[in-house]
Amino acid sequence: MDERSTDTQDLAVLAEESALSVPGVYALGTRGVVRKAQDILRRESNPVRGVRLTDDGDQGVSVDLYLIVRYGTTIPEVAWNVQKQVTQELEAVPDVKLKEVNIHIQGVHAE
Repeated sequence: MDERSTDTQDLAVLAEESALSVPGVYALGTRGVVRKAQDILRRESNPVRGVRLTDDGDQGVSVDLYLIVRYGTTIPEVAWNVQKQVTQELEAVPDVKLKEVNIHIQGVHAE
């Protein structure tokens, strides 16, 4: 990812908006306080709550999304739809090589 052409904050916001547009997603969660040693050593950014972007250099950008889903939804279906939607949106951004989009379900919101 070329840092001059695409700002990390912009990518995180795009990933957030894409995830929230998927039916069944209630909100984005948090990453938690504990971080793995490998995460500390890699270059990463967490500009938006519930979104973690890690630039793995030539391998591309890894996106981790932490979601709260609505009660009554099929969790695997929501996760698959979010992964598909975010992948499509980020692959459309010039100069961004996407490595992976990982979905972490953190909870269910009962209305």
